[in-house]
Amino acid sequence: MELANRELTEILKYYHVDNLGLVFDGFEPVNPDKILYYWHDPKSGSLYVALLADFITEFIGNKTSDNIQENYWPEHTCNWEVAHWLCSSDNVSDHTDYDKWFYWPKCGDKCAFAKLKANVSALEGHKLENNVSTTNKEEMLARKSERQNLTEIDSQAHS
Repeated sequence: MELANRELTEILKYYHVDNLGLVFDGFEPVNPDKILYYWHDPKSGSLYVALLADFITEFIGNKTSDNIQENYWPEHTCNWEVAHWLCSSDNVSDHTDYDKWFYWPKCGDKCAFAKLKANVSALEGHKLENNVSTTNKEEMLARKSERQNLTEIDSQAHS
């Protein structure tokens, strides 16, 4: 359930922000099924995030969420206000055309991309990882299966 290093560039191209010169800051898992990947614009300090998950609930009908909030793990809590969600096309009138809003990475999950109402200094204190996987597709699918099994065990323990 992680993005491969080669896909970070593809995501920036997909959302048409590859010309901004964004700097990759790192990523953090915020729950067993969601990872946030952060970039910032070195000129303005603006913060961007790619949300990777198997099931993304931020998009419901014609409305998107105004924030990304997680508190599953105390060391990876967040409550980001979203300035706007980015789309791969300028010709989309609502949020139901998932092929335009979601990037579909090789790991089988979905990715959505947003500009946050925060600057890079807001990442201070976040425990970000920087070692993005260079694994192949088979290894990624095996990791996803293993993570799903751990999630099931974890959810049974909390029941």
